[in-house]
Amino acid sequence: MNNSPTDRILTDWDRISRQAQRPSPPHRAAVTTALPVSMIASAAVLAVVVAASTWLGLPRGGGSPGGGSPGAGASGAGSPGPGASVSPAVSTAGPWGTLAVVPPSNGVMEALAAGTLRITESCVFLEEAGDDLLLLVWPADRTTWSADPPGVTIRNLDGTSVTLRDGDRISLGGGGDSLAEGGVSGVEWVRKTVWVAPPALTCPLDARWFVGEVVTDR
Repeated sequence: MNNSPTDRILTDWDRISRQAQRPSPPHRAAVTTALPVSMIASAAVLAVVVAASTWLGLPRGGGSPGGGSPGAGASGAGSPGPGASVSPAVSTAGPWGTLAVVPPSNGVMEALAAGTLRITESCVFLEEAGDDLLLLVWPADRTTWSADPPGVTIRNLDGTSVTLRDGDRISLGGGGDSLAEGGVSGVEWVRKTVWVAPPALTCPLDARWFVGEVVTDR
């Protein structure tokens, strides 16, 4: 039986379609990164550091960064200057308190200085007329410090004892010098002097007076 041209075309098409390979299903493409593992790890660490820094900087504990309480740094409360008097309720530690004390001497100078005694948390000095400040230096063998309330007792050469407090008007027998008179700075003077109890370097040091006798004028 002869096939028509149409039958032959259909037969050939069927044969070709059977022999043709079915296309394979599409593959899922895997995306890779060109970044090294070390760079990825560094980026992760950086992200953690930034997050931690941000958290630490947030206000905590009353609004202060890092949870710190508003304290002495904010109040500006430091050691008072030489002119700040000690409250009578304040005690100053140490056997000499805030006195500048030297070993006993064989003689006493006879000059005179007058003013108001000032006892602070770091110094004992004389406030002269015109607000000049004169550091007082006391003899160790005739001087006693009292802490509560702060005060100093000196035994005069005649054997009488005088106790002085902050604010007393006094006249002092003795002698001294100053930067203006002798050209010796306060720091150099402290370094050269032999001390039982040296003054604090925050005291007024450029004018100083070695106490010999004390006469009160209250």
